[in-house]
Amino acid sequence: MKNPGIRENLNVGLFFAVLVAFFFLEVTTHLSEKAIGYYLKWENHNRPQLGRIWERDRENLAAQKKVESLLSSLNLQEQSAESIQSLKELFEKLSPSMPQVVSRQKFVQLYYDFPGQWARNLIPAYDLIEIDADKNWQRVLLTQFGPWVTVSFINNQNFPIREIFLSADQLVEIQHTRTVQRGQLEDLGFRKETIFPLGEFLKLFKTLDPVTQRALFPDPQWFLRHNYHITRMGLLEQSVVNGTVQPPLFGIEYETEFFTDVLLTPIPNEVTNNLLSQFERPGAGSAVTPETFLQDF
Repeated sequence: MKNPGIRENLNVGLFFAVLVAFFFLEVTTHLSEKAIGYYLKWENHNRPQLGRIWERDRENLAAQKKVESLLSSLNLQEQSAESIQSLKELFEKLSPSMPQVVSRQKFVQLYYDFPGQWARNLIPAYDLIEIDADKNWQRVLLTQFGPWVTVSFINNQNFPIREIFLSADQLVEIQHTRTVQRGQLEDLGFRKETIFPLGEFLKLFKTLDPVTQRALFPDPQWFLRHNYHITRMGLLEQSVVNGTVQPPLFGIEYETEFFTDVLLTPIPNEVTNNLLSQFERPGAGSAVTPETFLQDF
């Protein structure tokens, strides 16, 4: 009868001994906290990331998602910009709340597509060659902050290779170098006396210096590539509108598939007078010289 009682006392004593030993180990080594930590570490891929231990990972994950969202937004903007037909239209759609993104191919197309040299004032063609030399130029990002526009050339890691900064006034000045307006020359204020058929005007135009020709007339390939047909040329003298002096304009009227448009180029007043004098008195001594023509350009 004594054996069961002794056995129970031994079991109780052993239990208390184990409990005391566990308590001692817990106080000295923090055994339970370490065990729980190792368990959570091993099972972490199956558990939600909670607590301070995983806060850094969660922040990294949130940052990664934000970057992916920005990249996705840039890709959508790039796709929507594929329908833009000119650099002028690209800048007109730009606003502080709406940056514009175009692919490298689209930017190069727009850069060489507008009939004039103002795109070269935006960035020289030789700089484009330098940017493109490393074969990692992917897209162009245009952003506006107040009166300033930033044009960023982005590589395939979405880092800027080069950035150029333009003021709003500078951009307006560049865009006004040449413009296209819908209608005929008469609709834009050209007088019949200063409107000439293409063949008649080209007889005089071909006698001008090549530098003068390029400054006055865009590369003919722009008209040929778009299947535009030039019909007439016109000269619009200097005028005053609402108290503002408007510079003389050289107009090229051409027909598109559906409309008639006029390409307008501002020219110095002296050039207008000299050209008109050539039509009034062919072969007179007031012929246009490159120095006279280019002095105000």
